[in-house]
Amino acid sequence: MIEQSDKVSLSSILRPEDVFFVEEESEKEQIIRFLSAKIHKQVEKEFTAKYLLDRIFEVEKLNNVLETGFYIPHAKLAEIDNFHSALAILKKGFLDPNTNTTVKACFLLLTPNKPSFFQKHLNVLAKLSGLFQTDFINSLMAMKSGQEVMDAIKTSE
Repeated sequence: MIEQSDKVSLSSILRPEDVFFVEEESEKEQIIRFLSAKIHKQVEKEFTAKYLLDRIFEVEKLNNVLETGFYIPHAKLAEIDNFHSALAILKKGFLDPNTNTTVKACFLLLTPNKPSFFQKHLNVLAKLSGLFQTDFINSLMAMKSGQEVMDAIKTSE
């Protein structure tokens, strides 16, 4: 019997072109809408932009902003077969009204809603929350390109 690994590298699910630097002031819902529109390009054959946004907002009510200023809205979708993601680096951040924490980085994660992805999904969330600590997030603020961000992620994995 071949054992399937539940390990997933962050650099394998995020591409440099899916890293966005947001210069202007924003709010939580705005950022979710922005990232949802960007990530929809990866999955537009599977479902509409509205369907995707509705699924994200459905789960978003349960998501918490981490005390490090990192936020991971995510959704599990039966229609996809692989992870899809997008990252926003928020130069001005936004204040999360529920935690009173300033969010500086937001990682939108879409996961296949399949039993074989359950542990992988949890592992990715754990990796994200472990990597995106305050110092790492602050280092991202000085970066200028998605490739720089990806290099930092690869180095830290």
